[in-house]
Amino acid sequence: MSNKGIDIPDLYSRTILINILTVVTMNYHYGRTQHICSERMKRSPFISKMIYNIFGYTNVGNYARSRVFINLLDTLPINSFRNIIDLGAGLGEFTFMMAEALPETKFTAVEILPERVEKLKEVVNHINLKNVDIFSNTIDQLEEDDADFIFAVDVFEHISEDQMPFHDCYEKLKPGGYLLVKIPNLTQNTILPDSLFEDHQHWLDDAHIGQVYDLAGLENRFREEGFDIVYSSATDGILSRIGWEVGFLSKKGGSAVQLMCLPFCKAFVLLDPLLYFPKKTGNAIQVIGRKRA
Repeated sequence: MSNKGIDIPDLYSRTILINILTVVTMNYHYGRTQHICSERMKRSPFISKMIYNIFGYTNVGNYARSRVFINLLDTLPINSFRNIIDLGAGLGEFTFMMAEALPETKFTAVEILPERVEKLKEVVNHINLKNVDIFSNTIDQLEEDDADFIFAVDVFEHISEDQMPFHDCYEKLKPGGYLLVKIPNLTQNTILPDSLFEDHQHWLDDAHIGQVYDLAGLENRFREEGFDIVYSSATDGILSRIGWEVGFLSKKGGSAVQLMCLPFCKAFVLLDPLLYFPKKTGNAIQVIGRKRA
């Protein structure tokens, strides 16, 4: 199904309505493995668990990313999926969140960075998840070609445009399977002075070699690769950006300052989609495509 000629908010409303009628919304618990993934938290397990119980997940950027991702999952028939691939799993927090909620579904966490692979194995062993496999190679080396759903959350911006594995994802999906890609928008809107984030910008200049698409450009790439677009939007508007910027700067004041600011930062993140979601402008863009049956 293509969204050509269909307004995105209208398409979103129809998708949500269909899923309300046909899909039970999942109860996801994001970030329960943070005390295992974070080296700083591992040094004080008791305090770390207490902080999580009071404040929840403590990284504002990852928290904002999780809220967008969970909203996107609610637009999909997630309960029917039996084979899901997390492409560029990182610390695996999305995989672990979903694997707990969907114990009958097989998850493959694809990650090529050795230090992340070791961390993934550590977490899987610690929480004893039986439905998660870790694959320490590129997705084209996977033998399976029957995935119901592949997702890549803030991964493709780290890959040059000509190397982005859209085609490989298409090949690994079964007919009718879905690909979700979330990446930073080509154009970024900031609130506080850029001079406060110079170190971060230097990192972005080196790391975000694939931050080359606006929403229309990402939609076009999906179509060129043979996908029908079933959903697209921009997220992370002004309020979410304020939450991230304050959260980022609060780290420089130490743990106490970071924790004091955390509830306010997360409140801004939560308010952002309530005011204007979905929309066509924002610091993040995401598209869900479906492989033609």
